[in-house]
Amino acid sequence: MTAVEEKLTPYKARSSNTEQEKQERAERMVRAAVNAWSGFNGVPLSFLPKDSYKNSTNVRFDSDVDIAVIHDGFHKFNDSALREGDKIIRHPITCKRYDGAEFRAELEKAMRSAYGADCETSGSTAIEIAENGGRVKADVVPSFQHRKYYYDAQGNVCYFEGTKTRRTNDKWVINYPEQQYANGVSKNTRTGKRYKQMVRILKRVENDLVAAGKIKALPSYFMECLVYCAPDTLFNHQGNTPLTDDFSAVVSHIWNKTKPDGEAKGWYEPDGVKPLFADGQKWSMEEAHQLALETWQHLRLGN
Repeated sequence: MTAVEEKLTPYKARSSNTEQEKQERAERMVRAAVNAWSGFNGVPLSFLPKDSYKNSTNVRFDSDVDIAVIHDGFHKFNDSALREGDKIIRHPITCKRYDGAEFRAELEKAMRSAYGADCETSGSTAIEIAENGGRVKADVVPSFQHRKYYYDAQGNVCYFEGTKTRRTNDKWVINYPEQQYANGVSKNTRTGKRYKQMVRILKRVENDLVAAGKIKALPSYFMECLVYCAPDTLFNHQGNTPLTDDFSAVVSHIWNKTKPDGEAKGWYEPDGVKPLFADGQKWSMEEAHQLALETWQHLRLGN
């Protein structure tokens, strides 16, 4: 086994059993805190674990829990792509509204009641619950159901099911975690489970590069997006160094496609709905290109 293959072998693994237990405990505690809060009496709520935690691509040091608390009393939608006769009928909201800022404020009260000083509310999107010896950090995201309507190839009205969250700057962010999860599972199956292994490897290498001062820290989900955009044919190499061959192919693809005016401009997030490099994202093509270069040099791939 080569030195690189030996290094990548433990990097492909999921979080340890202990880490997973802490993640699950953090999720249970968030659910319990919300369900115990009297201010939500009569408000229909649901919980949606998402991102790396839901997708089993968490690694140590990036093992926080992301959980959306969703107001199910009504849903927001975008039907701008539909013809006038197909527009969605607007119904009056009959439940306790808690729209936007009000819902976040009530959820903050619930979290502060349960966690006290461990509850941090200064973030623009998530309410953060600090980690301790028994749980990992939890990002609690006040959300609403969101539907984006479109016509399928046969002209039928369809929609993407997502979540919509109001940031503290009054801007809204829309995500599609269910599609992200389903597409990730499908790609992982098609690639013989190599897709998620490559995601975990890249996340751990990114942690190494940050610790070495070679790059600034990037969102964990960004690595998942970049690996997802690599064609399935780049996975499942055989021979003596299968992990190294897979990882080299994926990193090379990211580097080549993120050159100025490269094809990565047309990439989408794993949900298949949101452009990966759209305005307002927390990352850029240049950062993806630099990450790939530093990764290649750090591991001395291709030698």
